[in-house]
Amino acid sequence: MSDDELTFDEFVVASAGRLLRTAVFLVYDRHLAEDLLQTTYERVARRWARILRGGHQPEAYARKVLVNLAIDHHKRRRRRPDVLVGGTGDVERLTGARQAYDAEGTPLDDVLAALPVKQRAVVVLRYWCDLSEHEIAEALGISRGTVKSHTSRAMATLRRQLSEEGAAHE
Repeated sequence: MSDDELTFDEFVVASAGRLLRTAVFLVYDRHLAEDLLQTTYERVARRWARILRGGHQPEAYARKVLVNLAIDHHKRRRRRPDVLVGGTGDVERLTGARQAYDAEGTPLDDVLAALPVKQRAVVVLRYWCDLSEHEIAEALGISRGTVKSHTSRAMATLRRQLSEEGAAHE
């Protein structure tokens, strides 16, 4: 079925698991992720006909809305520390997806959660959603060069933190 034949309800059913997992990786709070996804779907529903007429891919459009909501939320909450509720393991179980993690609170979860929000968004969009640099730049409203620098910095932090974590367990 092509996107222009897709109803909004079918779109929600088809994309909910992927977008919820993306949201959790962006904000590391399952309940907040669900709230952001609900807001995303509300915004997409209001523009559904326009999205289809404009030739946009509904999931790409929704992902862009979701990422922007997550970044906006982070900016509003910058002065208050995040309180983690749930983890990626919960989302995997809730969405019926294959278990990708042994347990909650894996070292990778901790390091990803500690990344600055835009670096985390770039990593999630690149390695979880498998988007190209161009698609990430479009979704975040930044240049491809900025995508590259965020990716480079995030991967350096991930490598450093995970190697320190590994050394601490030896």
